[in-house]
Amino acid sequence: MQSDERVRAALSALKPEITQYRFVVSSTLERAQALLASESAPAMTGTVLGQFASGRIDPEKFALISSGTAPLDAVGRAMLERAMETLNSLLDCGDNLFAMSVARGSSVAGAVRDRIATFGSAFGAAAIIELVRRRTYDPALHGLSVQDQPFESWTPSERRLVPPLVVRADGSDVDPFALGSLIDGRLRLVLLLEGSSSPSLLARLVSPGVFVAQTSDVSVLDTLKDLEAPAIVAVMSGAEARFIHDPRGGWASWQRMKIASLPDSPIRKAIGWRSAWQQREDIAYLRSLADLPALKPNGDATRPVGLKGDPTERLTEWLLEQSSVAGVS
Repeated sequence: MQSDERVRAALSALKPEITQYRFVVSSTLERAQALLASESAPAMTGTVLGQFASGRIDPEKFALISSGTAPLDAVGRAMLERAMETLNSLLDCGDNLFAMSVARGSSVAGAVRDRIATFGSAFGAAAIIELVRRRTYDPALHGLSVQDQPFESWTPSERRLVPPLVVRADGSDVDPFALGSLIDGRLRLVLLLEGSSSPSLLARLVSPGVFVAQTSDVSVLDTLKDLEAPAIVAVMSGAEARFIHDPRGGWASWQRMKIASLPDSPIRKAIGWRSAWQQREDIAYLRSLADLPALKPNGDATRPVGLKGDPTERLTEWLLEQSSVAGVS
C-alpha cells in the first residue's frame, strides 16, 4: 500500500493528525498499565511486611487501607486487559492503520465506515478503563465494548480527534452521499481514485463549513494544517472537474469555490452511482456555487439582505433602501 508514492505523500502531509491520535491511544494505554500495576500492591505489601506480619496482617486489607480503593474483581481485570490489547493492536499497525485499498466493485463508504469504527475502539477502551478505575464497571449496566465503535456513537470531542484516512479505490465505486454522514469534527478523508469517476463526484458534499477538493496534486493537503473543519479530497488522474472549496474563503459560495477546470466533452453515459443526467446536474450545481453575483445598474453586486459580514454595513444598507422606497433623497 505505502509503495504508492501518493499514499506516502498524503500520510506525510497528514502526520500531525496521525501523531495526535497516536498520542491519545498511547496515553490511554499508559493509564491502563499504571492501573494494572497498582493491583500488585497486596503482593508487594506482603513482601514489605515480611515474616513478622505473616498470619497476623492481611496484605490485601492493608493495601486497601493504604490505597483507599478496593482491589479489582476478575471481571474488571479481564476488561482492563482486553482494553490494553486493543490499544496495543492500534499502535502496532503503524501507518497502515491510516491507509487502505478498496477492492474494485466494493463499497468505498462501507470500507471507510468500518475503518473509522476501528479508530473508535480506542475511545471504547478509554471509557472501560475509566469505569474500571472507579470500580464502577458493570457489564450488564454499561454494555461497553473494546471492539469497533461506529462513528454515530462518538462524542463531539471524540470526532475532533478522528485520525485521517487515505483510501485507494476505483472512482466508480464512490457514492458521495454515503460518505456525507461521516463528515464531521476534523475528519481528513483522502480518496486516491483510479479509473472513471463522475466528473463532479464530490460537488454535492460542498457546504459552508467543509473543505472539499478534486485535484491532481496531493500537495493540496498542505493547506489543511490550520483548518478547524472536516475535509474530503479526491485525487484524480482523468478529465474530471478540478476545484477547491475552502470554507476560509469568505461569506459567499463564490468566494469559497475556485474551479480550475470542467470537462469539455458532453456527458452521455452513467458512471458508477450517477446517471448521465445526474452528472450534468452535478456540474451545473458546481458552476452555480462559483457564479459571481449579478450586478445592479450602479455596479454594486446584489447580495441577499443579511449576508454581509458587518452588522453596521447591513443596517446602513437597509436604512438607505427604506429611504429610497419612501421617496426620501
